[in-house]
Amino acid sequence: MPEHLTQTAILPKQVTTMRHDLQEATGQTAEIRRTSPLHYLLVLTSERVELTITWRRNHRGSWKWNSSTLTVDGTSRELARDFDDFVHIWKDPDVLSRPDGRSEIPALTPVEDETQLPDIVRQALDRMRNSAERKGKEGSVRAFAAATDTGYTVQVSGPKGTLHLHYTPCRRSPGAWTLAQRDGFRMFDKNGMDNTRKFAGNLMAALADMFGISAAPAVPGQTGHASPASVSNSVRVRRHSVIRV
Repeated sequence: MPEHLTQTAILPKQVTTMRHDLQEATGQTAEIRRTSPLHYLLVLTSERVELTITWRRNHRGSWKWNSSTLTVDGTSRELARDFDDFVHIWKDPDVLSRPDGRSEIPALTPVEDETQLPDIVRQALDRMRNSAERKGKEGSVRAFAAATDTGYTVQVSGPKGTLHLHYTPCRRSPGAWTLAQRDGFRMFDKNGMDNTRKFAGNLMAALADMFGISAAPAVPGQTGHASPASVSNSVRVRRHSVIRV
């Protein structure tokens, strides 16, 4: 018989960390069961969503994520892409049925008069379009510039995803513009999920992924590789190893 464990039971760190993160994100406490000497099972349910996560002890005595299931309205669904995606589904289960409902790409409106763009932004836009033309298939990559609260963003969209290049006024040179030092670029996969961290702050790697190495354009204003934001080990665990929930 499965052993139902209380909130105060001594559990492997991976299990307690996940229960804590889920409780903070959903406001609900997951049920933990020890289904065998080698397995722990976490179950989190709402009126519409049920998540299960299983950990298995390996031959070294360490507990590793083993499998997960996600059920919405009684129907098994594909696993969430990461922790944040699961929380999105938990709070709004209908998001799975809406086209682009899980996209994280900010909505941008193209500027009407591109001649009014700062030179460096217009140069970046032109280079993206020229590279898109060299890709061969007409219309496969689209680029435009949009005004934002802090500057201008060049958006490049193609079959492999969407790239944002963000330009801001240069503090040291009045009237000049430069690629933002922090969050100068963001890369979204073809499903609209932010995967900027995959490129470890390397803009050229992101461009090569989108255009191909031989067609990746140089980006005006780039002064080096942006440093990726620091992430704690517990966040890495919850975002990348658990969930595939």
